Amino acid sequence: MNKFRLGLTIVIVFIVANFTGYFIHAIWLKQDYMPVANLYRPEGQEKMAFIILAYVAFAIGSVWAYAHGVENKPWLGQGLRFGVVLWLILSVPWFFITYAVQPIPALLLAKQIIMEGFDKLLIGVIIAALYRAPRSVVVEN
Repeated sequence: MNKFRLGLTIVIVFIVANFTGYFIHAIWLKQDYMPVANLYRPEGQEKMAFIILAYVAFAIGSVWAYAHGVENKPWLGQGLRFGVVLWLILSVPWFFITYAVQPIPALLLAKQIIMEGFDKLLIGVIIAALYRAPRSVVVEN
């Protein structure tokens, strides 16, 4: 395992995940959250340290898992596959459970699931692009 690539990929995934999470939930879906704002902390009272810790854990866990399963195959396909896995493990259960216990509109759930799907595909591709399997070395005699 290449520790430099691992660390660099973790840092970049942390940055990208923060940006995409903010874009999806604080900008793109902001109007959709307004009717159910009473279910969330008021704006400005978020517990930012917990959000940062969540993204640190996500970056470390996702990159570490990818690094342990990467194969010497085309990186793009592996990244897309890994993105689907991230979406199925993380996003789909989280938002379905949230929908089951909080009175959020079904349209908001659908938008969350779809946007998180694109997000996880992007993150999977970024991880695969940055943390590629080492190329096989062919020695000719």
